[in-house]
Amino acid sequence: MLYYSLSRQSPPVDFRAATIAGQAPDGGLYFPEAIPQFSADFLQSLSARSRADIAYTVMQPYVGTTIPEADLRRICAETVDFDFPLVPVAERIGALELFHGPTLAFKDVGARFMSRCLGYFSRGETKSVTVLVATSGDTGGAVAHGFLGVPGVEVVILYPAGRVSPLQELQLTTLGHNITALEVQGNFDDCQRLVKQAFRDEELTRRCPLTSANSINVARWLPQQLYYLFALQQWQPAAPRW
Repeated sequence: MLYYSLSRQSPPVDFRAATIAGQAPDGGLYFPEAIPQFSADFLQSLSARSRADIAYTVMQPYVGTTIPEADLRRICAETVDFDFPLVPVAERIGALELFHGPTLAFKDVGARFMSRCLGYFSRGETKSVTVLVATSGDTGGAVAHGFLGVPGVEVVILYPAGRVSPLQELQLTTLGHNITALEVQGNFDDCQRLVKQAFRDEELTRRCPLTSANSINVARWLPQQLYYLFALQQWQPAAPRW
């Protein structure tokens, strides 16, 4: 699987390069050249499969040969190692709860998958990669916990002073280790502007390789399609509760 820049001014790259870079050199977002199709057999067998197996089957075509099967299976298992209950709301209507992860945010899945992929790609590298992210609260917490202790990866999170909840601020600021949270006097847009400025600074990026954990990164947003498979896995339209 190759990824092309939506600005069409950069050459296609594989999953590893797209994940590490976060954004194409021309400023465009990376997008897969093809969207894999689910087979009828796969969809019909969802109820008999584990979440980890579903995650591996869905993500493997996007990852390609950049991560060996055993490592990718481990990454997928760790990514979805919590509940995603489908809760009845009304007749034939259910809601998939996405707040059972470690930071109570739906972004836990993407952050956990990306962190483990980036950790694998960082093996053997002489320079650590720095994940630079702006947050209004939930992204930062999910990224901080997802990347905590990942070798070869440093995380810097910018968050607006007084504009995140007390719980979210604790999630950002109390981990230590490879996680650094910086409080910015301003709003989220100010934080995002600083992040974009850093990525445009050629001297900085030459000395300190940067990548983003915001939703522009393919390793962050692609795993979020798993939600729909987990909902379908539990959906029982013939059952009385539905």
